Amino acid sequence: MKGILWFCMGTLVIGFCAGAFTLNIVTENFPDFQYQNEKGELIGRAADKVKTVLDDAGIKYTINVLTWPAAYNAALRKDDTCVFSTARNNVRENEFEWVFPIDAFTTSFYGLRENEIELESLEDAKRYRTAVIRDNFSHQFLMEHGFIEGKQLLIINSFDKVFELLNTRKDFVDLVVLSDAQFRFRRTQEQTAYLLEPVYTLDDFSTSLYFACNKNVPKYILNKIHETYQSHYSVH
Repeated sequence: MKGILWFCMGTLVIGFCAGAFTLNIVTENFPDFQYQNEKGELIGRAADKVKTVLDDAGIKYTINVLTWPAAYNAALRKDDTCVFSTARNNVRENEFEWVFPIDAFTTSFYGLRENEIELESLEDAKRYRTAVIRDNFSHQFLMEHGFIEGKQLLIINSFDKVFELLNTRKDFVDLVVLSDAQFRFRRTQEQTAYLLEPVYTLDDFSTSLYFACNKNVPKYILNKIHETYQSHYSVH
């Protein structure tokens, strides 16, 4: 009887604590996984999945849309912060608590059609200037494979800057690395996207997008979110 009582009290305390804690969620505009519509609402299949899991877990949270470098660094620094959608890779493996997977994606180099660039391997791309977002998966992946900032890599803060460069300084960048889903979405929204074509897919870049948290987020919060995800999305 005492064991049952303590179990019930423990469950109530955890539920109360979870209700009292507000989780700070940060993300970026990364269509069509998550992005703000014309009303400023965060939509997309990743955003929907995250909101559903957190709501069902009874977690209080706020979501702020930032540039990727700001979102990434906030999740690294702040004890109450989680980030999505973030690719799980070797560089980040020990930086976060990987709470649940969101989706998978493929990635390609895109070049200007007028330049007729042809790549047979990742090594071929080192002959060109490639725009990447600071600290995102492509930046870290290419650095791991010998690309050098200021030489082969042009570091920017958002993908919007890519299209600004294409409109104003086409001679300044040769390639850009984009998720293929992101490119398909931008092609429906941005006329400049038609200037680009895929020239090489990173076949050896195999990863998934995750909901990841600062390592100091309370364990009972992480466990509650993970358990809720497992009950809704895991295959039994």
